[in-house]
Amino acid sequence: MDITLKNVRIYAGLSQETVAFAASLYADGKKVGETRNAGHGGNNDVDVRNKEGRWDVALLDRMEAEAATHTWSYEGETHNHNLDSYIGQLVDDVLEQRDLKRRCRTQTLFRIPAETYQHSEYHFLKRKYSEVVKEHLVKKYGPGVEILNELARKEVR
Repeated sequence: MDITLKNVRIYAGLSQETVAFAASLYADGKKVGETRNAGHGGNNDVDVRNKEGRWDVALLDRMEAEAATHTWSYEGETHNHNLDSYIGQLVDDVLEQRDLKRRCRTQTLFRIPAETYQHSEYHFLKRKYSEVVKEHLVKKYGPGVEILNELARKEVR
């Protein structure tokens, strides 16, 4: 099962301890409900409905089982997600993609082939990405240089 969020709306002004948001919840490409968080530190609210508009406990259980197949790490320990934490991860991914897209408007973000990076680490130039900048990076670091501006253009549309 593929769990995704669409129509994610972030309410930064309401966020206190957690991210305040509202989103449509999809399973295998079909809208199955809504999810939201008021931003006060509580769990995400998940409302899953069947075609008749009734709360679908069986689907919710299947979604919980799917979420448990995904993991997260903290201080060297790996843990399985539950649906709540998995939705939180999906919201964090949306925020990261939006930030990446915003930064790519004015900077060039890249990774050098011989270096090791954490998930969202990269080098940056305070220059807007262009073919000239790409040529410079390829000349300096080799053809394996990974330019995130090119990836962001493909992923975030």
